[in-house]
Amino acid sequence: MSKSRAFGVFVVLAVFCLALGTARADVYMKQKIHTGSVTVMGQTQPEKDEIAAYWLGENKARTDHDTGKSTIFLAEKGLIYVIDHNKKTYMEMPLDAGKAMDEAVAGKGEQGRKVAEMMKGMTKGMMGGMTVKVTETGETKKIGSWHCRKYLIDMKMSMGETNSEAWATEDLKIDAKLYFTSLNAMMASMPGFQDMIKEMQKVKGVVAYQVTTAKVMGSDVKTTMELVECADKSAPAGTYDLPEGYAKVKGMKGMN
Repeated sequence: MSKSRAFGVFVVLAVFCLALGTARADVYMKQKIHTGSVTVMGQTQPEKDEIAAYWLGENKARTDHDTGKSTIFLAEKGLIYVIDHNKKTYMEMPLDAGKAMDEAVAGKGEQGRKVAEMMKGMTKGMMGGMTVKVTETGETKKIGSWHCRKYLIDMKMSMGETNSEAWATEDLKIDAKLYFTSLNAMMASMPGFQDMIKEMQKVKGVVAYQVTTAKVMGSDVKTTMELVECADKSAPAGTYDLPEGYAKVKGMKGMN
């Protein structure tokens, strides 16, 4: 995944829904995401459409993409499972980003240790330099069956910046803090994460529609997100469990 793609996806997910509430039952959500084409360092990525589905339970969550990839977030175990259904493999990642990096280079000697320390420094630097500003415009309109309010969200970090126009509705209630943390769990242990959550809570409700422009390495990439379904219902048995018969792999290389 390129830096521009990763940054754009992070912003879309980060502001997807930030309502404060209590999830009495599982919540199911589905969104459509369109990412425009972008050229970075001479390499062009074509525009892309995808469907993402989310299950949000008590201290756990699951994300499914139509590309055949899933993630399962288990807060009580402090783990994320990254699943590749095409290869029938999965990777286990600790929520602590530093620990995850240490495990990724385990057994690779002094060179591996140096790589891990470098990555930790880069990640902390990225979070340390991050700023988020949410502005409520007061503008309202109806999107689908939901009454929405417009927010402007400006996010800056070391690798670039994004500007978003988000339309959020209070017609839907979810445990947004859990949802936000599950999608960005590997960053939760980093400095500044709690401040980012506090600012994002100014967005009242669930984001039903959003247009984001990310400026990364001199290029702009535009992403549009549309919420197409959000409902309280019971998750199917095994939703938060690893699929049977899948092989465990180590490192991101095994998931490509």
